[in-house]
Amino acid sequence: MKFTIHILLLSSLLLSSAVTYAAISSDTDAYIAALAQLLEQKTIGDAELVTILEAAEDGEVVNPIPPVRAQTSVEHFVANNALEELLQSEIDAAQVAYWAEENIKEQDRVRKKRKQTQEETKELWKDIASVLSTGWDHTCAVATNGAVKCWGYDYYGRSTAPHGIFQSVSAGKRHTCGVKIDGAVECWGYDGDGRSTAPHGIFQSVSAGGRHTCGVKAGGTINCWGDNTYGQTSAPSGVFRSVSAGAFHTCGVKADGIVKCWGYDKYGQASPPSGFFQSVSAGGDRTCGLKIDASVECWGYNPYRQSTTFWGVFKSVSTGRDHTCGIRVDGAVECWGYLFNKHFFRWGKFFPTIHYGTFQSVAAGRNHICGAKVDGTIECWGDNSHAQLSVPDELAVSMGQINEVQNQYYYTFISSIQRIRACIGLF
Repeated sequence: MKFTIHILLLSSLLLSSAVTYAAISSDTDAYIAALAQLLEQKTIGDAELVTILEAAEDGEVVNPIPPVRAQTSVEHFVANNALEELLQSEIDAAQVAYWAEENIKEQDRVRKKRKQTQEETKELWKDIASVLSTGWDHTCAVATNGAVKCWGYDYYGRSTAPHGIFQSVSAGKRHTCGVKIDGAVECWGYDGDGRSTAPHGIFQSVSAGGRHTCGVKAGGTINCWGDNTYGQTSAPSGVFRSVSAGAFHTCGVKADGIVKCWGYDKYGQASPPSGFFQSVSAGGDRTCGLKIDASVECWGYNPYRQSTTFWGVFKSVSTGRDHTCGIRVDGAVECWGYLFNKHFFRWGKFFPTIHYGTFQSVAAGRNHICGAKVDGTIECWGDNSHAQLSVPDELAVSMGQINEVQNQYYYTFISSIQRIRACIGLF
């Protein structure tokens, strides 16, 4: 009878280890019988048993060689301790057999529950934004499944995103462009001056501006299209890491970290300072860049202090029409300049202000701002006259909801262990 009990116990242990060990030896039955004999003679303990099970995963039959790994799974810890107490106690054989059978059944239920919650988690993650961009009066984001979702003003179809899988998206004044999974650029919205007629080729990134669009091609060269009244599409030669299209000017960061700008320069927005930059953002009549020391430097039109450089260390920077926002190292969003919003004051709102939270990206539009938080949510503030702040429900799934689904598995497992141990009176 004890031999049968040990076989059940070992089968239970092997099943409870399914999370950690995906495969065992093809000679499972014979191997369990051999281990049962060792257990019957009390010549091996729980640590040695784990070592043997680890070796069995590779189809090997070895003598137990301590020490085993420093940290075993929760399943091993509970099951092995229960086994040790069983071997040292006088417990009714029928009760032990019942415990072993129930353990096998419970582990099967837990595995099914885990598979179900994994699928539910995958479904929740499907629509969370991974890339965010604000335009004149609309906002777009790339969900984690590659679909582009836009909301806000949709005149000319700027917010009607096409089907397909995208790597990134950029919302401009009256049009939107995105880089698809194969590197091709697709644009939608107003196209009176060719701003939405993307050229053929493979692109790393794209930036939609006021009346023009620019992209960095696979080799690092820049290709621009659309209105060229001020030379904003006449990109210089060279290898670039990134490009940003403003209202009537364009700036890019070269491979060596130097910023180059071209186009309208009445306010000095196309005359960058010296120094090395990580990124650059071209706005209405000014430009801001994140330097290699994580400080922000701005240049151009500055009646509302939107080009004033604030002290601090930042992760990223984004320029709107008359305001600028950056993500600080603590994850909060700091903005400065001027933001017209009839919901604040008729004449607008002056910055600087700090929007607390833990953000991973921020995008400044004409009169609104949106940020993607690290918990998977999107938060927008400012003018909402065209519903550009109305984040779709499917993009508002929070990490809290995802954790709740994941925790269902762990709650099920803990409940399982409690019931198992209760069966043999180990509390």
